[in-house]
Amino acid sequence: MKYNPASFWGKVVSDAMREEKIVIDRIDINGEEVPHPSLSGMFQRSVGELKGQVSDWRRGIDGRDESVHVVEFRDKYEIHLDHYDPYKKPVHHLLFDSPKYGALTAIAVSFIAISLFRKLSGR
Repeated sequence: MKYNPASFWGKVVSDAMREEKIVIDRIDINGEEVPHPSLSGMFQRSVGELKGQVSDWRRGIDGRDESVHVVEFRDKYEIHLDHYDPYKKPVHHLLFDSPKYGALTAIAVSFIAISLFRKLSGR
């Protein structure tokens, strides 16, 4: 069965909005390769928390703060819904969808602010 990339990934986006996490094997049960997210015209290349993936892909959801995040591995795709699209609300995304990196960012910003304050106040 040949897949239409836009139809295939359109259904995945729709499913991701209802389910917490979706895992799709790159080769289906019939031995067919599922289409790559880039072929759908729906996703843009992105970055994500390092988990041994090949790449990350995202699609914002029109009229909403959320985005669908596709994590591409050599043998599968893991798909989930981010509460905040990193392109629309990067700080919210770091704090709520990537709390480990959000905490690191907050610490770094605090450290820089304290250093600047001390330098400017002559301490």
